[in-house]
Amino acid sequence: MRLLHTSDWHLGKSLEGRDRKDEQIKVMDEICHIADEENIDLVLIAGDIYQTVNPPAWAENLFYETLHRLNNNGERGVVVISGNHDQPERIRAANPLADKQGIYLIGLPSDQIYPSIYQLDNKVYTINAGSGWLELALPKAKQSTLISVLPYPSESRLGQLFSNSLDIKEIRSAYSIYIKKWFEKQQSLFKPETINLAISHLFVQGGITSESEIEIQVGGAYTVVPEHIPDFYHYVALGHLHRAQDVKGTRSLTRYAGSPLAYSFSEANHKKSVTIIEINPNETVQTKEILLQSGKPLIQKKIKNGIEELEKWIENEAKNPAWIDLELHLPNPLSIEEIGRIRKMHEGLVNIRVITPELEKSMELIEISSKHPIELFEKFYEHKTGAKPRKEVLELFNEIFNSEDEVEVED
Repeated sequence: MRLLHTSDWHLGKSLEGRDRKDEQIKVMDEICHIADEENIDLVLIAGDIYQTVNPPAWAENLFYETLHRLNNNGERGVVVISGNHDQPERIRAANPLADKQGIYLIGLPSDQIYPSIYQLDNKVYTINAGSGWLELALPKAKQSTLISVLPYPSESRLGQLFSNSLDIKEIRSAYSIYIKKWFEKQQSLFKPETINLAISHLFVQGGITSESEIEIQVGGAYTVVPEHIPDFYHYVALGHLHRAQDVKGTRSLTRYAGSPLAYSFSEANHKKSVTIIEINPNETVQTKEILLQSGKPLIQKKIKNGIEELEKWIENEAKNPAWIDLELHLPNPLSIEEIGRIRKMHEGLVNIRVITPELEKSMELIEISSKHPIELFEKFYEHKTGAKPRKEVLELFNEIFNSEDEVEVED
């Protein structure tokens, strides 16, 4: 069985006010082509389909058109869950029609899924199903697949209070235990001869985040301990984090597919991809990334030597379409007219931050004031001697520094 795992499409999202509709259309087209070229049996879309609970009409049209193409007229299964950015009712609205084609749209963890009434050869159909799970027959696959489906599981969507405590550690622990027990209840469904999968939209501790993942819960309380992902799945497909990554410490192979486009400059160096998974029962699961080419690159550029250096860089290295976050070091601030002239140099300039010597000095003072004293001592020592302080020197400094609090001052 061959799977394609993707997530965090965020259709309708802009980049600091810049429209990205064309990029999103192109990357959806690219994902559809990959599904065809890789002979995919099942597509797993792990939440955050839209950027907002009320997306623009074009984003909804793009979503449904993409589902139709991925489904390949009922010959390829597609399972979609809601993420924290999605309105569950909007995601599942078309399910009464979609599931007849082998497209399953699950909005809430409590959503009931039903077996197919008509089971047609050469078409995807549901062998059996219930709340939180379904077993699919896929036309080209030798085995059926059992899938645990857990859309974004917040307290409000689960209708569950995890803890009466206000202590963040206790809330996190109670939440993680709840997720662990939810998965454990699924274990009796699984069979040795089936492909056993899970799909969810949550944050597993240890995952690498970026600025574009907006936490809607206070304090990041909805965190799952890796060990609470059980060991009876062939593959666990996650959404929520925008960097593609395997999750360390889980007992089943667990992975974030990441977003198909970079959605903030904190993702400037991320390689965007979809994950392809090949599974045969009782054999090692094979995974590979296929890099996506459709989105414009996000570039963070620092220009130290003024406008002339900027002009050369744009002329020689920034000819292609890109989104640019520019830090420009100049002796004096720029006028509005001068900033306007710079913006005309490249249509992808999103941010222009002018750093003057006075501003740089202020920034250094802020940075210094935020550092621990031992870090400042290390920098001072290295500046004076040209070498980093030995461990014994650092220990001595630390001892002297901390002893100041114990000195009694006589009246």
